[in-house]
Amino acid sequence: MSALDSTSTAGLLEAGVTEFGGRTYGLEPLVLPTDPVHSSGDGQLTRRYAELLGPDPSPGAGPSAGPRAADSAEQLFWFRWITGHQLTFMLWQELGRRAAGAAAPAPSDEVASATRLVRGYSAMLLYTASCTRDVYHRVIRPSMALHHPAFSGAWARDYGPVRALLRGRLPAAWEGRADALLEECALNEAVHEGIALKLVPDAPSLLHSAAGQGRPLPRDVRAVLFDTYFLTLRASCSPAEVAAQLLRRVRAVCDDLAANCLYPAYASSRTEKPDALRAERVEEIEHTVPGLLAGIARDSVRRSTSDSHTSTHPLEGSGSHGA
Repeated sequence: MSALDSTSTAGLLEAGVTEFGGRTYGLEPLVLPTDPVHSSGDGQLTRRYAELLGPDPSPGAGPSAGPRAADSAEQLFWFRWITGHQLTFMLWQELGRRAAGAAAPAPSDEVASATRLVRGYSAMLLYTASCTRDVYHRVIRPSMALHHPAFSGAWARDYGPVRALLRGRLPAAWEGRADALLEECALNEAVHEGIALKLVPDAPSLLHSAAGQGRPLPRDVRAVLFDTYFLTLRASCSPAEVAAQLLRRVRAVCDDLAANCLYPAYASSRTEKPDALRAERVEEIEHTVPGLLAGIARDSVRRSTSDSHTSTHPLEGSGSHGA
């Protein structure tokens, strides 16, 4: 049993559903607080997710068995679209919390963790957009348009607090100590632009396509519509519950990449990548997604930096099966 409250969504899933979503490439609801919470160490989570967090002396901790290859491209890429976005929301929340709490002098590990979170966001952009252009236009884009004709990432509730940071405007406490973070923000913008060129090279966004159609919705309503599309609810959550939900998704994504690779042979979009996504720095992210996510997972439960499996470089990865 998990140390989580058994009446919470994450607690029920931790206790009763060992396979993510209860089936191969299933989905799970995400419950997030409106305001980010501080993560903290949790012994039960450390043992349950030992393969992500590093060696643990406690008995009974074993790696996830992992799923088989997906039955179809539609099944795989829908799982990636929803789960990858859910992970993105969690990374945004943690990045926003760190930025809001930044104080001088900034500890080097704080800036390094923020840098890793920005690269994690870039990794999730590449992961969710690994679908073929055909699947995107036949399955994913129509589903968003049916949810709302002007559906837009700008509606995301957790993006606002990190918008300025991702555009290179850092907290004063980090200025002069965060060159790597600034470079990572610039790389993130290049990845974002490259994905737009890959998926919709000749089409406007849904938001622009729907311009002038219907009345604009209030911001809070747009945020709720965006959350519900990605199976995300807002409620009070403990730090352990937030960490458990992140760890379940990190494990599910790593299992997926181990089984299918980022560009599965039967539905690869590798040839659809524009030059912006063929840059060496971008492909480095693709090849280190599992190790990168494991580093973020360790941050989320406050693993000791003396752990022999913890990165000493803010962006060092430990796995390469993602591409």
